[in-house]
Amino acid sequence: MEVQLDRNDQDSLGESEDHGTARKTQDPRPNRGSVGGVPAQTYEAVDGTTVVIPRGKPKSGKFWKTVRSERHTSIKKDKPLRTTWNKKMQQRAERKSIKSFEKELKELKQKQLEEKRKRQEEHKKQKLENERKSEIVQPIKNTAKIKRMKKKQLRQIQKRDTGNIGRVVNEVK
Repeated sequence: MEVQLDRNDQDSLGESEDHGTARKTQDPRPNRGSVGGVPAQTYEAVDGTTVVIPRGKPKSGKFWKTVRSERHTSIKKDKPLRTTWNKKMQQRAERKSIKSFEKELKELKQKQLEEKRKRQEEHKKQKLENERKSEIVQPIKNTAKIKRMKKKQLRQIQKRDTGNIGRVVNEVK
């Protein structure tokens, strides 16, 4: 039978008459109650019970820190799961097909946007052309009139190619 004591029980153990007859031994089982790789000390009482001495206060005072039971290198690590070559190639082909599909979708979307932009541009050009065709144009033959015009009238004057004449003339909206 094994009994573990706290600090208060340990002090009372030192005062009892059993302490004199108990002998200090190492636990035969490996790493049983060990601290930092060092096996814990146990006492075997006269009545046959084994008493494990609890870990004392660390020298650093940091009682909340746990003591390592094994060295880091001795801890057995699991090997990572490995996939077979065929499975790996299958996954690679799958990724490749997904990427190509994504690329196709992006190209299709880009093409649609480009077509839409071209249609809008053509529509704008057609609208502007129609506006200009429907304008009422009054060519100014006497350029001296321009000098006599007021500011508001000058703002309305635009230079245009009437198309049928084939030369630049001054027009008023």
